[in-house]
Amino acid sequence: MNGTDALRLTAAVCAAAALLAVAAGLATGHWRAGAGVALGLLVGAANGFLARRALGIEAGFGFTAMGRLAILSAIGLGLGLLLGLTYVPLVLLGIAAAQLVLAVVASVTAVRAS
Repeated sequence: MNGTDALRLTAAVCAAAALLAVAAGLATGHWRAGAGVALGLLVGAANGFLARRALGIEAGFGFTAMGRLAILSAIGLGLGLLLGLTYVPLVLLGIAAAQLVLAVVASVTAVRAS
């Protein structure tokens, strides 16, 4: 599995988890909560693709990483506010969960490659 496959797998896992979050939210009568987690998962899944693009930029990777996370967090805050202030933490939780998915997929890919 190469880097592109790992990013696609991350996006697929996050999309599936987002569907589950929406379904769980609808099933429990808390659609905004489910939508918040789902939106966070989908936004967070973009980080790997953004990181890959950042590798071609002359700026340091650490600098671009902080910028990416700030942008993703700002998007998460905005989406959370659209749902309601109480749902902001759930959107940010979804973004964090997507980063964990990305880390696990990257780790498994690295172990298999060695």
